[in-house]
Amino acid sequence: MLWGHMNHVRFFLTVLLCFGAMVCHGQERKSARDRLQEARAKAIKSITRGVQDSILQKKSETPFLPYEGKIIRNIIIDQIGFERSIYDTSSTNMVKKIGRLANNLHQNSRESTIRNNLFVYKHQKLNPYKVADNERYLRDLDFILDARIVAEPVNGNSDSVDLFILTRDVFALGGTFTPRSLNTYRFGLYDVNIDGRAQRIQFNGVFNPDRDPRIGYQFLYTKNSIKGSLIDATLSYTQIDNGSSLGLENEQAVLVRLTRPLVSPYTRMTGGMEFSRNWSTNVFQKPDTAFRQYGYNIQDAWVGYNIGINNKTENRNRHVIALRAFHQQFIKLPNQLSEQTNPLYNDKFFVLGAVTFFNQNFYKTRYVYGFGRTEDVPYGRNLTVTAGSVRQFDLTRPYIGAEFDKTLVMKNGDFHEYKLQAEGFLGNDKLEDITLLASATLFSKLIEFRQLKIRQYLGINYATQINSRLKVPLTINSDFGLEGFRADSVLGTQRFSIYSQTIIFTPFSILGFRFAPLVFGELSMVAPKDASIFRQKPYAGLGGGLRTRNENLVFGTIELKAYWFPRVTEDLSTFRISVASNLRVKFSAGFVKRPEFIQYN
Repeated sequence: MLWGHMNHVRFFLTVLLCFGAMVCHGQERKSARDRLQEARAKAIKSITRGVQDSILQKKSETPFLPYEGKIIRNIIIDQIGFERSIYDTSSTNMVKKIGRLANNLHQNSRESTIRNNLFVYKHQKLNPYKVADNERYLRDLDFILDARIVAEPVNGNSDSVDLFILTRDVFALGGTFTPRSLNTYRFGLYDVNIDGRAQRIQFNGVFNPDRDPRIGYQFLYTKNSIKGSLIDATLSYTQIDNGSSLGLENEQAVLVRLTRPLVSPYTRMTGGMEFSRNWSTNVFQKPDTAFRQYGYNIQDAWVGYNIGINNKTENRNRHVIALRAFHQQFIKLPNQLSEQTNPLYNDKFFVLGAVTFFNQNFYKTRYVYGFGRTEDVPYGRNLTVTAGSVRQFDLTRPYIGAEFDKTLVMKNGDFHEYKLQAEGFLGNDKLEDITLLASATLFSKLIEFRQLKIRQYLGINYATQINSRLKVPLTINSDFGLEGFRADSVLGTQRFSIYSQTIIFTPFSILGFRFAPLVFGELSMVAPKDASIFRQKPYAGLGGGLRTRNENLVFGTIELKAYWFPRVTEDLSTFRISVASNLRVKFSAGFVKRPEFIQYN
């Protein structure tokens, strides 16, 4: 009998212990769920915010510094849908209805797609700067609107953390429409995230009644981070000059491109390659004497190696050694004798090596180029020295170039950038084709006036050419001259330009599209050889416009601008109106670029 009682006691204790284990396990699971919800709430709050929380300016690594050196136990990925607006936590019924419709039409990025773009992993020690780099990299993908990484301590394990990654897609379907005149326009349709697998398919077209055929088109396919390698691949066929076109006629092209960016100072390798076949097509039915008929191939490849990735966590100083080889080979030259001596239509081969010294971090902010989304503003310094050899016209010349870039975030909230560039070629025992370029840009702090947010932009640049031999002269019809000024005959060896713009971000919106009016003024002077730049009569432009964008959609900013030029040439009109769609205006988020020549026009 005693033995029977002992069996009952044992049975009772076993049940009690099992029940206790289940309760404890349930509490642990509940705790994990609670922590997931808490992390999700934190991330959602930082992505979706009200107007009163619109000014943001903090270092991107700050949230992760308390967890430096802790072991990453788990990486949990979650997403939010379109029913939440990035502008306001209190979404309206209309926003929710549109969001539900968008959710039904849109396939969110798959978890594997997000993991393919991670370079922080389980069981590693947490590096706050590297985690911040990965958050920024996710945010910079064209199919992601915003991303947040939240580190949460593991209960009962003080040396471990879980990373919760929350992303919000943009609506992947988009289109563009850009009129050039009453009966000439460009258009495009695309999906940047087919089936949530980071695959982009795009169709671009142009309609022009002066063309034959009237419609030209381009097909493009891009795959992001193949098998998690961070290598992007692009295939393209174009009839409308959207390939790697270098000539002055309408070109067709077939292109293959692979790129691997340096996503973080803790990444070892970067590089890319591009191969294209290009040929001119006489779609505007020019007479044979005027049409330049030519064809060429391009092979372009480069690789970079990052030194110092094993430095101490807080040491962001890096040296990158890069090598690039480029070959443009003409298989047919234009028939015009004058063009056969044009550098544009002759074979070019160069090999460039570069050493880049950089130290760069980021601030998170808003309302610089975007309409409320998180933007990453770089600050730090970058020095690149480039050398190599260039062969053209059976002439081989050594090349030397240098670029210094300094970006600052001031205590009052201003962003500054200063850049110096210089290059030259050694020929006939002396330097020739020397180009010097200096520029400075300023973004003022965000000024709030009632519900308006105002930011001022100022840009100044100066360029000069010395002992020119093969280079194209400076012109004001360029990104460094007058915006919207389309004269091709204003050329020289010196150029001075200044541009000022004030943009006002308003809270007014229609179906998620926000609006920002702007006013601007610009001035540019070009001087011929041996003349004083400041004795030249300036060309100027004044105007205003309107930008609009829905940050939840994939296509870029739509911009309407009106220009007035007090002084013109070549029978140009003093007034001009332009409409642009799908503008990609944002800070460049890269650390290094391929070795290249100075872009001065």
